[in-house]
Amino acid sequence: MAKGELVSSAVIVTLMRRVMRNHPGKRVLLDGFPRSLQNAYDLIDLCGVPELALHLNCEDTILMERIITRAQSEKGTRDDDNIQTALQRLRTFHKYHNSTMEWLREQHVPVVNLDCSGSPSSVWEQLSAIGRLMRPVTRIASGSKTQDTGAKEDESDGAAAPSAASG
Repeated sequence: MAKGELVSSAVIVTLMRRVMRNHPGKRVLLDGFPRSLQNAYDLIDLCGVPELALHLNCEDTILMERIITRAQSEKGTRDDDNIQTALQRLRTFHKYHNSTMEWLREQHVPVVNLDCSGSPSSVWEQLSAIGRLMRPVTRIASGSKTQDTGAKEDESDGAAAPSAASG
């Protein structure tokens, strides 16, 4: 990672499997995954075809500015926050991005494009809105009728397919 290259898919999937084991039947948001076709194949093996992919679009120059700003404000917190590593990370991203996005489309995974060039708060608002839309619907019995509330299900009840984020 400090070199700006991808962590092996086997390592990432092993970590994901450990975390997901503790949350069976829950939706998961995978930030920046799948990043390669191997990641995508491993994702299907692990949890099936994603129900949705979030594609976070942002100009390379804005990404570089954000990385440099983070490096200056969090001095020494991340070894990979330097110009050389950031450029390599962008090269790696562009190397795999198109084929991964094409694979998602071939699997008929809906892709939601988000403009992430705005402020962090505007990006968060977009992500939060999608999160609200993805909440499971709860049925509340009222006499002999049931009604949809759109409210979030109790944590112990929610079952759903995985989500993936790429970008």
